[in-house]
Amino acid sequence: MSDKPSTKLRQPHTGRILIYILIVLLGIFLISLALIFTKTDPQEIYKKNANIRIEVLNGCGVDRLAIKVTNILRKKGFNVLNVGNTKNPDFEETVVLERSKENMMNAKYFAKQIGCQNIDKDIDPALYLEITLIIGKDYKKIFPDVEKEF
Repeated sequence: MSDKPSTKLRQPHTGRILIYILIVLLGIFLISLALIFTKTDPQEIYKKNANIRIEVLNGCGVDRLAIKVTNILRKKGFNVLNVGNTKNPDFEETVVLERSKENMMNAKYFAKQIGCQNIDKDIDPALYLEITLIIGKDYKKIFPDVEKEF
């Protein structure tokens, strides 16, 4: 008998490796399904945007800015009813004002769509609007392509 150690290597458990591979593949499949079902249809977004009545006010004094932003918003399907200027043209930051709902549901949705962080409310049912957008001096952060509008 020889005192040499055994050089025989243990073979990995192919069944266990196969199970791990199947679990990974199943995980990838489930993640892809979740992504497919959570995607929002662009037409649905456009329809939702059309139901939000908006007033766009230029609050920073840049010529024709409210009209240019209105054009951008209308391309996204928003229903802009009124365009004008604020009395005070010194707004440093753009503000989204909720005009119709206490829970600020419209303002939160609209602000998310345009990438604005400043949301406030000033409920006024007489305006027949959901949102007033006051464009501030930070407009290039929120509307980077605004200079390309006519």
